[in-house]
Amino acid sequence: MKSNIANYLNGKFDPIVLIKTDEKPSDIKGPKAGRGGCVMSFIAQTIAKRKPFVFGRENATCGGIWSGFGWGDGFDSEEAKEFQATFLSCGADSAKDREEYLKKLESRPKNVRDMFTEGERIYTDFETAYEHISSRPIYDTEDYVVFKPIEDLEDGEIPDSVVFTINAFELMLLLQLDGSHRTESNFVCVPQSSACQLIGCFTFEQAESDDPHMLLGPVDLAARGHMKHFIPNDYVTLAMPWKLFLKLEEISENSLFEAHLFRQFK
Repeated sequence: MKSNIANYLNGKFDPIVLIKTDEKPSDIKGPKAGRGGCVMSFIAQTIAKRKPFVFGRENATCGGIWSGFGWGDGFDSEEAKEFQATFLSCGADSAKDREEYLKKLESRPKNVRDMFTEGERIYTDFETAYEHISSRPIYDTEDYVVFKPIEDLEDGEIPDSVVFTINAFELMLLLQLDGSHRTESNFVCVPQSSACQLIGCFTFEQAESDDPHMLLGPVDLAARGHMKHFIPNDYVTLAMPWKLFLKLEEISENSLFEAHLFRQFK
């Protein structure tokens, strides 16, 4: 598929798509089972190198990916949920039982142990982290998630998310395009979440709305650390459900992209 918007933007990166499926594509590679790591390092390669990847439940080695890709909440116990809330806040300083929390880290490599001891500090305290984790949109549907360049989208394939990777000027253009069909002030969602959840479950949630909105990120520094070899730090992702993308594609042909004001920047 060719994107009108991508053609107008003519940016460094064209969009990619996320497709949920129950059948694992035989011609697309993915991480080895049990060795998934952070999926954003692979997704960054889809964005920058136009390489497709597939992820299954067997690759889910990070707690965030389970809810992110619609495979349940990822917690097998209340204890596991509290452990993640502790890590996402201030680590040992947020732990209900500091000694017990540190004991669970003893067998981990030093760099991992240090990170979990300090915590990611995405949330200011344990209670806030726990509440955010509990309010994530949770789905439990297809077994696989495929990422591919939008130009590789085949007839009949319907993505669940479309992800743009853009600079500040391109972001401004897409914000104006998205606001041009609305009668009320537009807004963009910025979930306090991991990068995979932003382009996954939080975008799936927008797809259920009669008035879906775009999602800006990632605010997740851990994910950006895995992406930085492929995506410059001054770029952001802008995800949207498929039906909103189609709406913007339709109106882009009679939009700011056809105006004199835009042409003077080309």
